[in-house]
Amino acid sequence: MSIISSPTSHRRLPSRRRRGLLAGGVAVVAAAAGIGLFGGQPWASAATNITYDTGSGVTFVVNATNGNITSLKHNGTELAQSGQAAGQFESGWSSAAVTSKTFSNGALLVTAANNDIGVTMYYFARKNDNTIYIATNITKALNPGEARFITRLSSKLLTTSPVAARTANSTGTVEGSDVFSFANGQTASKFFSSQRLIAQQPFGASGNGHGVYIIPGSNEMTSGGPFFRDIEVNDTGGAVNVTQYMFSGHYNTEGLRLGLHGPYAMAVTDGALPAGRSLDFLSTYIPGLLSNAVRGAVSGTSGGSWNGQRGTVALSGPNGQYWGQSKSGQFLIGHVRPGTYTATLYAGELAVGATKQVTVTAGATSTLALTGDVPAAGTLLQLGAFDGTPAGFKNADKIETMHPSDSRMSAWTGAVSSAATLPMAEFKSVNSPLAVSLPLTSVPANGVKVRIATTGAFAGGRPAITVGSFTSPASASPAPTNLNSRGITRGTWRGVNTTYTFTVPASALKAGSNTISVSVLSGSSGDTFLSPNFIFDALAVDPA
Repeated sequence: MSIISSPTSHRRLPSRRRRGLLAGGVAVVAAAAGIGLFGGQPWASAATNITYDTGSGVTFVVNATNGNITSLKHNGTELAQSGQAAGQFESGWSSAAVTSKTFSNGALLVTAANNDIGVTMYYFARKNDNTIYIATNITKALNPGEARFITRLSSKLLTTSPVAARTANSTGTVEGSDVFSFANGQTASKFFSSQRLIAQQPFGASGNGHGVYIIPGSNEMTSGGPFFRDIEVNDTGGAVNVTQYMFSGHYNTEGLRLGLHGPYAMAVTDGALPAGRSLDFLSTYIPGLLSNAVRGAVSGTSGGSWNGQRGTVALSGPNGQYWGQSKSGQFLIGHVRPGTYTATLYAGELAVGATKQVTVTAGATSTLALTGDVPAAGTLLQLGAFDGTPAGFKNADKIETMHPSDSRMSAWTGAVSSAATLPMAEFKSVNSPLAVSLPLTSVPANGVKVRIATTGAFAGGRPAITVGSFTSPASASPAPTNLNSRGITRGTWRGVNTTYTFTVPASALKAGSNTISVSVLSGSSGDTFLSPNFIFDALAVDPA
């Protein structure tokens, strides 16, 4: 493995020796005395914009002043939205230290560093490959607290994008300035384009013989775990914005990881979705990127009672996050950066059993045994499965691509007698309380135990219950973890799983029909779907 060393200082060449146009389509001005730009030359400060032609239909330009990709052409057609960048960190920088390095094979690496905020962008391209490979090194906490690469493309050319993320011709906003409604009552938002990281595939937009897609890579330095999801595509009609999120506070359960994020890639095609690919070869070119040869692995056994759910083992630590599926009681997680991690076993999206610590070393495979069971189903009533998701509940099949107010949603109100009639979420100002039917052939001598499992909450929302003459004490409904972010209205349920247990005395029950009145408890308030709320995972009732 060959890792590029840090740049060194060089005296500037005399003006008469500067070359404005170099072979291979790279336009830069050399800053290295006596050394040409080909054959593995040292870093060169870019005094003019850097243009690279892959030789197979894709040409791009990096601004020498601020490091933005200002042009992205495919077969001679400009794909960037007019007046906007074809690639930048967040909203772009006004200035950056921009350097370049070319290699004997004609490949190019451009580095754009903003030392004030502690972020460095790397752009790598090679001949006969219509892909820009990217990595982002983050060394400081960010303000605002998010990190993303974004390309802003022509919506007139790239006319095919995720329908749920197309907001052109909307007639109003539902909330904030990021969820929109149409005359027919339907909704759209950039938040409705997301995929769970564990199942994430290349994403982007296409049309008129062009396609631009992000290949997300491993997401090893992103935050939130295997089931986290964030914005991918935002088609406003004015531009198609395609985003690789490395960190955000959008209902995230983890903080920012400092270090080298990526690699990921921006592939330009004739419209076809690109295949995923190994990005390991980039360790030869991008500083600080570890090759697979100096990484380690974790393997072992995973078992327990999961009620038919798929098992996943996930690793999390300062050095990264990784995961792998359990197959026939075995798992293997490869290409892990050396370090110490917390290992968690999931059944569906629900963490089960105890976590364990594991240390990964270069070139070695650590072993681990994890076990855990999902909670037992209720014997008197069971609505939904304990799996960390609201699957099977009313509107759960729509929430990833629609706002709760969308006209295609079923009514959030109504009596509850089955999983299909229990709304996936309860909102203080919309459908609280909910009346859940509890039929009993006889009253258990010690009453009943009601368990309400949740996957996330907003504005302190958590369940409280009333059954007959019994009202649960406030102590039975402790405040949930505050993620300080909208959740369900952004199309996600993945927060912090919490189970609340209530013991109802026999004196409050009767043989026959009983009603569990479930309400939202919170010291906060809000309008409609931005009122305090929580998301159901399951509801179970057993003899106490």
